[in-house]
Amino acid sequence: MKRPEKLYLVDGNSYIYRAYHAIKGLRSSKGFPTNAIYGFTNTLLKILRERRPDAIAVSFDSPLPTKRHRVYEEYKAQRPETPDDLTLQMPHIRRVIDALRIKTYEIPGYEADDVIATLAVKAASQGLDVYIVTGDKDMLQVLDGRVRIYDPVNNRIVGREYVVERFGVPPERIPEIMALTGDSIDNIPGVKGIGEKTASELLKANTLEEILRKPALIEKERIRRLIEENRGSILMSLDLSRVDTGVPLELDIEECRLREPDWEELLDIFREFEFTTLVKMIPAARVTGRYETVLDLERLRELLLQVKGSLAIDIIPSGVHRGAGPTGIAFSFEKVTGYYIPLGHHYLGAPKQLDAEAVFQVLKPHLEDGSIDKAGHDMKAHILRLRKAAVDLEGRLYDTMVASYLLNPNRSNHSLEETCLEHLSLRKKAFKEVMANRASFAEVDVEEAAEYAGTNTAVVLKLKEILFRKLGEDGLEPVYFEIEMPLIRVLAEMEEIGIKVDVSLLDELSKELERELSSLKERIYRLAGREFNINSPKQLSTVLFQTLGLKPSKRTKTGYSTEVGVLEELAREHELPREILNWRMLSKLKSTYVDVLPRLIDPETGRLHTTFNQTVTATGRLSSSDPNLQNIPVRGEWGERIRRAFVAEEGFHFLSADYSQIELRILAHLSKDEGLIDAFTRDLDIHTRTAAELFGVSEDAVTPEMRRVAKTVNFGVIYGISAFGLSEALGIPREDAGLYIEQYFEKHPGVRRYMEQTVEEASRLGHVRTLFGRKREIPELKAGNSQRRALGERLAMNTPVQGSAADIIKMAMIGIHREIKARGLKSRMLLQVHDELVFEVAEDELATAGELIKRQMEGAASLEVPIRVEMGYGKNWAEAHR
Repeated sequence: MKRPEKLYLVDGNSYIYRAYHAIKGLRSSKGFPTNAIYGFTNTLLKILRERRPDAIAVSFDSPLPTKRHRVYEEYKAQRPETPDDLTLQMPHIRRVIDALRIKTYEIPGYEADDVIATLAVKAASQGLDVYIVTGDKDMLQVLDGRVRIYDPVNNRIVGREYVVERFGVPPERIPEIMALTGDSIDNIPGVKGIGEKTASELLKANTLEEILRKPALIEKERIRRLIEENRGSILMSLDLSRVDTGVPLELDIEECRLREPDWEELLDIFREFEFTTLVKMIPAARVTGRYETVLDLERLRELLLQVKGSLAIDIIPSGVHRGAGPTGIAFSFEKVTGYYIPLGHHYLGAPKQLDAEAVFQVLKPHLEDGSIDKAGHDMKAHILRLRKAAVDLEGRLYDTMVASYLLNPNRSNHSLEETCLEHLSLRKKAFKEVMANRASFAEVDVEEAAEYAGTNTAVVLKLKEILFRKLGEDGLEPVYFEIEMPLIRVLAEMEEIGIKVDVSLLDELSKELERELSSLKERIYRLAGREFNINSPKQLSTVLFQTLGLKPSKRTKTGYSTEVGVLEELAREHELPREILNWRMLSKLKSTYVDVLPRLIDPETGRLHTTFNQTVTATGRLSSSDPNLQNIPVRGEWGERIRRAFVAEEGFHFLSADYSQIELRILAHLSKDEGLIDAFTRDLDIHTRTAAELFGVSEDAVTPEMRRVAKTVNFGVIYGISAFGLSEALGIPREDAGLYIEQYFEKHPGVRRYMEQTVEEASRLGHVRTLFGRKREIPELKAGNSQRRALGERLAMNTPVQGSAADIIKMAMIGIHREIKARGLKSRMLLQVHDELVFEVAEDELATAGELIKRQMEGAASLEVPIRVEMGYGKNWAEAHR
């Protein structure tokens, strides 16, 4: 084996602190601080990846006092205690170093600098090129022909020439420079009043020893006096600044040789701390098992006869568009074998493949057999793909993506790769890796595709066993089997049906918005007194705070903030910020909806098909994407006009069914507050009732403005709003906002009691649950930072309310879908938008469907107060919503 030629020596303490301070607030979903672990690991990986050392070692300071502490008690005394959240991370940083199989040095009574200096001198004497990874100036004194410093932050290497050019003296004289200038980082005193430039000029002409012996050599009287008066400090600083190259240690370069990391241990660490980007640098593991390519119908029939209890499937489409046909189908019925049926691979040398229609005919009886459980990751997508082949997926569904989400809704990613990492400690090859430099999956070699897709279904069966056991242990089985699993089929059908859009109306609206934006631009320029790029935050900031002289309230790294909150505040003083907000709103409506929606209409169905996401929000709410139809403004002229473009088919009407104040009703149920229960039981207007309580007037005397304030308070309480938050929302003094909140709790002591008990219980258990058992961990409650704890308290108060509302509308959707099917109605559910459901109802079913929908929604749950639904009909969404 070739002898190492390049050795990298890393100052561990220095770069751990740098990472800790450079990356703020990074934590795992369980609330564990990870900023220093992540930053330092990235530094090591950068060195390994970009510098490719033959050998590497990390040095740490010893916790024992060094000789410098004995010489000077104040040495490093100004440094604060190690922060608690950094102390927590230190053992795990050691785990990373060990997993990378990097040698560490920590010598009792010596600093990392001394250890590195000693190692550098020894290595250089053995003919190695040494690169010291440090940001400390004192290490410059070690540089010579073979020893250099590598700065990974600025990605540069410095040697002797740099020292001579910067300081005018060779590296070995750096302690003389520091003896005069001192070092604030290490609390080395030096001479107050002498900086680096002065020290360099002095030492270019004479050595420190000569200057101390003959102060008359110094021309400037002030400097001469400073040196004469601080002789003792200079000599002590000189001693403190010199690194020790005689630390008692041996350098065995073979111990420092770069070795293959312990990938399995690294994977465990990265998975534990949710370092998704770092996981990608770990080689994908081949899942042990057998993968068979099925190219014969008889073999397929033979295999399917062996299917008994569970069947895992994965249908891989030829593209991302809705009409994409399958490139192949994978299935497994045992955890060690994956089978792959290629259907549409096209490349030179590709084997002859089976006809897709014939394959689906063979699969159909098994996929539609209700006695066989079906497993998969993102079953909704597979249901939709199978429906295109006229196959209905029957039987109990085990969706490992949804199960992963229920177990940890705080995680943002529940892909199969991430789920394998979290629950199997397995780094599985991702779809993007398979697709590298390929335009479609059809270009992937059949055998490679078989291993990839076969692995998918084999690991799904392993995950099914683990995840559903955990669901049972966590009391989450009812949430899965009674809410989430039946909802999968409902959402699949809603996505398949889509919604009709009047393109001509949107075209007309686009032209009108263009004219309005053009007119608005002229108004903005007139108010600003000049033209500028309205979409440039920097140029807008200049106009607002320099040209117009408005007072900035929030600063960013690049200047003053022009975000929405700032503009709303400034709009009270000047008309321009209000017009900028209008510009942004209209521009977003035009670019996000009016111009984009027509391009997303499916040419086959002539309708728009959104995707409903079941595993995104931490509270259990559904979200919508591609396009997002939940964010179209409800109020305002333009939002209403966009909704007018969503139209019912001929012979149908839209029906909008909206829960009335469902979250406040849930709060009444959970808190058992007598005032809230009384108001909802008597069907009073809760906002008018609250306004009367807050302002001390009769309900008849409540003004619209009073009701607006009360409404903000009512919903703010659910979200644990503070006096500051309420004052911002209402534009009132903080004292008034605090008074409103206090008055609310005085009138509703049950709500205060519920909120306090919920936070206390969540702090004790670490989680909260909805009325129906959905669970959410709240690690923020244990945070050392008071702001994060306050966030945790707000989440603890809000999640049971918002999550219960999410559960109720999901249960209503399941009940409505089931009854529509059972009664053979033509009406169908199209959209779910927060607390609203939108239906396309046949004209001859308006009364029947309306009664059914209202009954199912109001009866979806039994609360202490009645659940109410407001309904509207129309030929378009805007009419129905009114």
